[in-house]
Amino acid sequence: MYHTAELLQAMARICPDLLAWTTVCAIDDPGPDTTAAIAGWLGEYTAVQIAARVDPRELPPEHSGRVIPIAMPQLAEPSALAKMLASLLLPGGVLLQDVHLSTLHFIPADRWWESIYLAATVRGIFPKHQPAVRFISNKRGYTATFGRDLMDAGFDPREVMDKAELESAVVPSIASDVDVRFPLELTSSARPHAVPVAAHDDSRHEIEKSLDLVEWDVSGRVELGGRLLAGPVAFRTGSHEALTWQRLIDDRITSGPGVPVADVGQRLAEAGAERAEISNLAARHIHALRARLSSSSAIVTANRAYALDPAVTVGRIRRRPPAHLRQPPVSPVRKADPPA
Repeated sequence: MYHTAELLQAMARICPDLLAWTTVCAIDDPGPDTTAAIAGWLGEYTAVQIAARVDPRELPPEHSGRVIPIAMPQLAEPSALAKMLASLLLPGGVLLQDVHLSTLHFIPADRWWESIYLAATVRGIFPKHQPAVRFISNKRGYTATFGRDLMDAGFDPREVMDKAELESAVVPSIASDVDVRFPLELTSSARPHAVPVAAHDDSRHEIEKSLDLVEWDVSGRVELGGRLLAGPVAFRTGSHEALTWQRLIDDRITSGPGVPVADVGQRLAEAGAERAEISNLAARHIHALRARLSSSSAIVTANRAYALDPAVTVGRIRRRPPAHLRQPPVSPVRKADPPA
């Protein structure tokens, strides 16, 4: 628990955007100390999800939605634990594992490095988009004791990272993995934080299957997909329709007041157009947008503004900025001494 707390602190200092994409899996025995630690993490890192051996009813109710209880049978044997860990990962995600998992009773204490096979099992559960697996350890000379086992399991012993190098090696390595594997991010009306998105077709299909409208702006042109469309639509650069969809989706994500009718009409009208002409142009324009949808009632008009119905779920996909543009410079912070 102490090393996990250190890792979260390091992430918060040098790569805070990763916290919203992180699930901590704490397999320590239940008890007051474990519950207190979990409650502290939930309070301090308001976007982190935590899987642990705790009763959510013992935690502040405002955090219970971010807690995944671990049942004892899930820790009883390797395949059950591997399935549970896989359920916490996105396809192609990143698994960071401590090599010495002393709380796992099915691993002999004198062969602690056999936990690496647990990670190999998790990786094998994803035949198409396998996660990256990274190990951390504070053991010295591990290459002599289980380097061959690592290679047999398909891992490079030179890539085991030292727990003492959280800020200089561990967190930057994980951030780099995420940047490569998830170059896009999804902002949606369904959740408060942006979530990582892979750039392959399977990921796109899953997103468009789960949302009514999705705006993609990742390739130099705007594309629209989602359940309300018969098929994806690509717009030419500078398209008025693309801009209106973008404004409607942004308004829905932010729970805004709608897109004013006058703003839409003035964008379409010639300079000096009368108010009636502006309104008519806006109405015809929105009629064309409604015609693309399987339900024309998805776009509503109220208070002289157009808006997507609150029941419509929407998303927006963008490329993530490079890490050096997301992370402010950080001054070195001295680590606290570990408890006795």
